[in-house]
Amino acid sequence: MPTNLRIFALTTVLFMSTGFFGRSEPLPNMPKDAELVELFRSHRDAFEKLAAMGMEDAATVSHLSIDTLNKEPLTDGRQNLPVGRRDEYKRLLSTIRSDLSVGIGNDGVAFAYWHTVSRGRSCEKGITYIANSPERVGIIVKNLDTPPLENDVYLVPIEPKWYIIYSQLD
Repeated sequence: MPTNLRIFALTTVLFMSTGFFGRSEPLPNMPKDAELVELFRSHRDAFEKLAAMGMEDAATVSHLSIDTLNKEPLTDGRQNLPVGRRDEYKRLLSTIRSDLSVGIGNDGVAFAYWHTVSRGRSCEKGITYIANSPERVGIIVKNLDTPPLENDVYLVPIEPKWYIIYSQLD
């Protein structure tokens, strides 16, 4: 896997391991693929706008959520986003889910939806936009309703450039 895409995949995994996923309270069961596809389709415009904004801001910021955009002082590049831009991120995120986090890299934008840690294994599932070469970011599979056994990043196509993403690490 080329270095740039591997870095995007690993950044996505690390991003999905932070933010609201660091909470200690129990998290819901892993969502089915159909739930994520429905979420994407019912909020397509917001996802597309967030992905476009994220790609434009990839050199400035790597992680956003409503919480991080409201936290003072702004750090990690968020302070470099104009107030209007930060407000637009918050508005769009809140139309989808108030706890949705966004991981941004040069090759795509990942939307963190679910996370759990069980027996030392960290597992995450969400939706991702990948600008090019998804097979270089993860393993393309037909379904992720049952978690794969091997540690890696897995992708289920929703439509061109949009995927369900699942990652697990020991």
